[in-house]
Amino acid sequence: MNFESETLNLILIILFPFLAALAGYFFRKGNAWPHLLGAGGSLFSALLLWIKLGKNGTARLEVMRYGEFSSFLFADFTSALLVTVVGVVSFFIFIYAKGYMRHDTGKTWFWPAISLFLMAMQLLVLAGDWFLFITGWEIMGLASFLLIGTWHHKKEARQGATKAFLLTRFSDIGLYAGAFLVIITFGDLAIPASGEMKVPLAASLWLLLAVMGKSAQVPFQDWLSGAMAGPTPVSALLHSATMVGAGALLLIRIFPVLPEQGLDVIAIIGVLTIVLTGITAISSRDIKQMLAASTSSQFGFILLAVGTGFPGAALAHWLAHAFMKSSLFLGAGIFQHARGDTLYEKLKGSGKHLKITFFGFAIAGFALAGIPPLIGYYSKDALLAAYFKDGNGFYMTAALIGVLFTATYVAKALNRLWNGKTQKPEIKGLSLLRSGLLGLVFIVLLGGFFLEKLVLSGDYIFPKDSLSKYLGLGLTFLGLLMGWVYREKWLSERVKKSIGENYPVFGGYQKLIVQPVLWLADVLSDFDRKISVFVQNIGRAGLFFSRKNDILDKWVNRATWAIGISWLIFSKINKIFDDKILKGVENIGYWTLKTGARGKKWQSGMVHKELAISVVALLILIFILTASIFTL
Repeated sequence: MNFESETLNLILIILFPFLAALAGYFFRKGNAWPHLLGAGGSLFSALLLWIKLGKNGTARLEVMRYGEFSSFLFADFTSALLVTVVGVVSFFIFIYAKGYMRHDTGKTWFWPAISLFLMAMQLLVLAGDWFLFITGWEIMGLASFLLIGTWHHKKEARQGATKAFLLTRFSDIGLYAGAFLVIITFGDLAIPASGEMKVPLAASLWLLLAVMGKSAQVPFQDWLSGAMAGPTPVSALLHSATMVGAGALLLIRIFPVLPEQGLDVIAIIGVLTIVLTGITAISSRDIKQMLAASTSSQFGFILLAVGTGFPGAALAHWLAHAFMKSSLFLGAGIFQHARGDTLYEKLKGSGKHLKITFFGFAIAGFALAGIPPLIGYYSKDALLAAYFKDGNGFYMTAALIGVLFTATYVAKALNRLWNGKTQKPEIKGLSLLRSGLLGLVFIVLLGGFFLEKLVLSGDYIFPKDSLSKYLGLGLTFLGLLMGWVYREKWLSERVKKSIGENYPVFGGYQKLIVQPVLWLADVLSDFDRKISVFVQNIGRAGLFFSRKNDILDKWVNRATWAIGISWLIFSKINKIFDDKILKGVENIGYWTLKTGARGKKWQSGMVHKELAISVVALLILIFILTASIFTL
């Protein structure tokens, strides 16, 4: 098999970052180069695969077989495009991270974990069956826990890592339950790709639960804010083309088999997330927290597109968002590096001294808002067209509000970064930081011209609509104006408190997530205690009966011993009886026979012989009597 083989490239895309992770784990020197080579090798292999497959090609590699089922890697045009995008984003983030983590003591922990994270995402995208998909999903969850907790000496980092892990673990129940129902329905481990048969509604809802957790949809959005305690490269990777995007990718992939009722629920979740997390982003006073809320909101747009029946529009925004959000996070990280903080109050005026970074951040922000001809303009246009073609007024209104909110929080961030007096910062490793940022910004600038063609080549529809386009542009410019002049006092303290508590409508996050989880924990704990008591009682009963059985065994052993000894004695006596008594009886019989034989000679039947014998016997008797008399 030669290097250019599609099958070999499938392996290398995953193998390169995996080997880098192993090297980082065993050598623990915090050297970035093995991980840059791993990310670069994965990207190069992905590009080769994408070029080799073209529009209609496919590649398949069976990894394991168990009976009638098999686990396999699979790639077509779309999945090859996705692993390429993941590779590009990751490579530039790795370059950025080399400068960002240069003198950080956590780099020995950071580098193996981030390479493992990249490997897991590539495996997830290329997985052809549920077993490999879940494997990638789980490894990614573990790696994210390690990455968010890179600075584990900080309390907020430990709390953020734990919150992200537990919340996503809770929602991951849906992946296992949903995958099980899909496997039962189709009778195959392969992830279904055709719409000839629909999955049960229950399966789609279980899978949606998993997606809501991974893609930080309401009410699971809170873990993203905690994840901001990790290094900025971690935030950039999690929020762009990997972990948060994994859930949305699952829905795009299985869209053909989702039932109509399931799509309606997906759309409603998307609408709620667009609006609520959009408000959170506007009200945020921290640049990374704003970007975290923005991520939830943007993936709400993607879920709404899937729910309205346009996975092509969802895919377009997924691709665009990967480059836009990673650029925004890398820019925010440079400002954080310069000021040692992420609060807007501390970052005021930073953009004036870091103009290249500011303009890179601004380009990515304008793209997210939907300004032409940036990549986000084309994806936002496709999204709005999808909602308008669906014709649901509620969805259209929510989406337009979301567009307004997006532009507002982008402009607010730009205003805070540009206005204000500050001293010129000194940043070490700035060239590497900028290289990673500008590489991604370049794609944000030009990627929009290729976006439609890429989506269409994957056999998806790229919707268009003139009315939605102009409405979207109008609201974008209005939102930019609102964000530039935005003042914190516009929101009341009550509203801010509500936002900070994750919207306590119907109890909010506490009622919907925390309290049910705690209740479930109490139920399971009580059940565990009862099981423990039951097992202990069984153990005590077992010990009691074992002791009684031990006593019984002793008596049985003694009785058996006594019986055995008795039988031995009896056998000895029996042997003596056989040897002595019976032998004597035998001798009596023998001599009786002998005497009889001799006596027979005297019984001839002749009178004179018998008379002679009688005379002899009489003489003997007289002799005996005479002798007796004389002895007296």
